[in-house]
Amino acid sequence: MNGTDCERIITKTEQTLLAYVKRQGLFRPGDRVIAACSGGADSMALLLFLLRCKRELAIEVLATHVDHGLRGEAARADARFVARFCQSKGVELFLYDARRSGVTIPDHPGEDWARRLRYAWFDELAAREEACIATAHTLSDQAETLLLRLARGTGLHGLGGILPRRGVYRRPLLCLSRAETEAYCAALGQSYVQDETNDTDLFARNRIRHEAVPALREVNPAAERCIARLCTQMQELDSWLTAESAALLQAAATPRGYDVQTLREADGPVLTAALHSLVAPVRDAEEKYVSLLRFLVLKGEGALQLTGDVTYKVQKYSEGRELVRLSAAGALPPPAPPQPARPGIYPLPGGYTQAHQVEKYEDFLKNAPIFKKDLNCCADYAKISKNVLLRTRQPGDDYRPRGRHLRKTLKKYYNEIAVPSAERPLLPLLADGSQVLWLWGSGFAEGLAPDRYTREVLIIRTEKTEVS
Repeated sequence: MNGTDCERIITKTEQTLLAYVKRQGLFRPGDRVIAACSGGADSMALLLFLLRCKRELAIEVLATHVDHGLRGEAARADARFVARFCQSKGVELFLYDARRSGVTIPDHPGEDWARRLRYAWFDELAAREEACIATAHTLSDQAETLLLRLARGTGLHGLGGILPRRGVYRRPLLCLSRAETEAYCAALGQSYVQDETNDTDLFARNRIRHEAVPALREVNPAAERCIARLCTQMQELDSWLTAESAALLQAAATPRGYDVQTLREADGPVLTAALHSLVAPVRDAEEKYVSLLRFLVLKGEGALQLTGDVTYKVQKYSEGRELVRLSAAGALPPPAPPQPARPGIYPLPGGYTQAHQVEKYEDFLKNAPIFKKDLNCCADYAKISKNVLLRTRQPGDDYRPRGRHLRKTLKKYYNEIAVPSAERPLLPLLADGSQVLWLWGSGFAEGLAPDRYTREVLIIRTEKTEVS
């Protein structure tokens, strides 16, 4: 590769990445960005891009490396490689060694175990350093993820694949293939390490990478990019369905539950999405439970027990048939259906009302709240992704209280602050995936407060009235 070719590859790659970062709103001036760097081609390309373009992006670049304690000397060599690179570039590096940190390594650790370990460290680091985490997922990873989810039986939401932005995580390389990250490293003369476990077929993802994806490339050399484009389309469709399903449930809502006839008249995908949102706060919304609930609605009779405490039943009243949520104590008000969090006023079940208002930062400063508790409900609007939903709790939710650097499961946090169990199903929250960004009574999570780089402020005001 001659010098001209190298310059062409470097320029094209960086222009592509800068355009993608801007289009997705991944960074803002003043952000502290910690690049997750394994030392492989993708993560080295990520770190190189961030360092070379940090002035244009107006960000501070740091790095982190995780040794899961699984690969012995090979892993230690990778850590030394990353450390040497960071030292040569003046990049602060946060090393995490699982064994030295006292982590018990299971006898047969799998991909999921390693991922949970890695992301637990990332969450802790992001909170402690008040930073976001950039990961090196590429459109090749996107294609593998979608194929893996299809094989395991994903729903529409899963077809959206890896999101470019979720909570504290940013994925600037989702617009590049793995071949393009390798070419970028080569053009810059940057070496990288090879993880020998990527060459084995012990893991499902590797089998997809080595067998399924090459087969698809034979059909269409641009197969990975086509799959990535489908994921983007599915993300947009999922957002639309979420809004439509929320509107359906609002239209069908009665004081006791939901009017069955109104639900029946809805388009099939909208009804399915609406019923999914009823199941999700109670238990993992597996397809069979959503299908069984749909069967009740269409048949107009019957009951479905989701847990020992919650049952949905079609009940007949003088006004018609209604889908009612029951517990051992009797009928429960249905929780608010998930819906995109936009500026506006939201009357919610249980007497809850919240208003979302966006103000320019200079106007906010003129009329800033006097009391500290009111400041807890103010956030930098740019830090709130477009994927945020207004909803109630779901299995797997977690929350990082303001002023604290530890993420907790929502269940543990509710226990800690002594929220009565009867109130929890209806308490509104804002969430990006499973990460709770704002919680009724507690405010915004750590890391979302306005600062000197803020342009617009999201203000949430709440009111609770007694329901007779």
